[in-house]
Amino acid sequence: MIESTDFRIEPEVSMRDGRIIRSLADAIAFVRDHEARPGVDDRDEVLHGLERARTDEQRRAAVGAFVAWARELDLLEPVDVPGRSGSHPRPSSPASKVGGRHDH
Repeated sequence: MIESTDFRIEPEVSMRDGRIIRSLADAIAFVRDHEARPGVDDRDEVLHGLERARTDEQRRAAVGAFVAWARELDLLEPVDVPGRSGSHPRPSSPASKVGGRHDH
């Protein structure tokens, strides 16, 4: 079984507070540190999805939900896009390029 520290998120996700999310474990720690606001956002559901993901498909879906949650709350570091001012779209979804470390 892949440990959450070994499950890499690529490209890494930069957060407004300066943290860089590089693994499933980083995402779990970030969500745990974020204040719970029941009925306001999906923090608990996102956290449970990250913690309970066992297959690569579940992990990709959990990372996608994490990025969507962070984007909705404006927690992502703005990304400069040439030719567009004031925007901060992500260049690609990290969930599409998530994978575990495979040491054989």
